[in-house]
Amino acid sequence: MSKIVTNIGIRKRECSFGEVGSVEVDGEKHAVDVRILSKNRVSILIDGKSFYAAVESAGLKYDVLLAGRVIRVSIESPAKLIQSRLGRLSTFKSATSEVRSPMPGMVVRCEVAEGEEIKIGDGLLVLEAMKMENEIRATANGVVKKIFVVEKQIVDKGELLLLME
Repeated sequence: MSKIVTNIGIRKRECSFGEVGSVEVDGEKHAVDVRILSKNRVSILIDGKSFYAAVESAGLKYDVLLAGRVIRVSIESPAKLIQSRLGRLSTFKSATSEVRSPMPGMVVRCEVAEGEEIKIGDGLLVLEAMKMENEIRATANGVVKKIFVVEKQIVDKGELLLLME
């Protein structure tokens, strides 16, 4: 089961993704189906209720236009979660960072090359899972040391995608 912490407006929520078609938000399970209509428009079915949303993204932050309201959603990166739990204010950076697949899927494209310098929030690669494209972003500043995957490759959850230093 994959977990993320999100800030929706001013509320912090813990979301878990397990079986296909469901999501758990703060311990409450919901049936979910998401269809991408265009680059920034989606159709969402949550517990039998239909919603259409427009989504604009900037790094790990999203502005979601839903029912006439704009809702700011941000996803806390694993490095940020570790920092906040340890009470550190400085940017976490280890000598070597592994980037692993957060879910099973197929590599659609790699957006970086070996030796390329990247910053927190930069797109690294795109995975397709459950007919949705998911951009994997950098959680630390660094340089891409080694890429272990190629386009169209099927990966398992937890599989090593690339190394950064």
